[in-house]
Amino acid sequence: MRCWQSLPCTKKPAGRPCRSTGLTAPEHGFGPQSIRAMELEDLDAVQAIENAAQLTPWSTSHFRDCITNANYLCQVVTRDDDPVAFLILSRILDETHVLNVVVAPAWQRRGIARLMLEQAMDQARKDAMSVMYLEVRESNTGAQVLYRQLGFDVCGVRKNYYRKGDGHENAVLMQCLLSGGHK
Repeated sequence: MRCWQSLPCTKKPAGRPCRSTGLTAPEHGFGPQSIRAMELEDLDAVQAIENAAQLTPWSTSHFRDCITNANYLCQVVTRDDDPVAFLILSRILDETHVLNVVVAPAWQRRGIARLMLEQAMDQARKDAMSVMYLEVRESNTGAQVLYRQLGFDVCGVRKNYYRKGDGHENAVLMQCLLSGGHK
C-alpha cells in the first residue's frame, strides 16, 4: 500500500501559480474509466504502453522498483479494467516530481494526461506541496503545450539528456508553483 493517498530546476519563476481547469473526465468520448494505484499485476500492460509510446522506455525492473517503494506514487488509468495510461511521481520535502506520464498511443489526445496531472496537482496542493517539477523532450511540443496550459513554466534545459537515435536531445525542465511559492 502506498504511503500517499491516491490521486486524485531550482529557479523560482516570476510566473503565475498553477491552475486547474476543473476537468473531471477526459474529453472526446473516453467514457468510463478509473484511476487507481498501479500494482505489480499491471507491469506487463504498463511496460507495453511504455514501449509503444517512448523512444527510450524504462525497464520492467525500474517500474517494479517504483511500485514497491513507498516514496513513489504510481497510478494507472484503466478502461474496462485494462491500463491505458500511467503516472509516476516522487516527493522530496515540499516538492513533487513527475517522473513519467504516458498514455497509450491509441488513447492519446483524449484528455487522459490532463486528468492525471490535474488530479496529481490537486492532491499535491492538499498535501501542502509548494512546487511540481517535470522534464520533457525538447521535441515533444504537444506535451509542452499541455504543461503550459496547466501552469508550468520553463525553468531550465538539460543538454543532451535524452537518447534519440544515434544522438541525444535536450530535456526542457519545467516547474509549477502550487502554493505561495517554493519554500
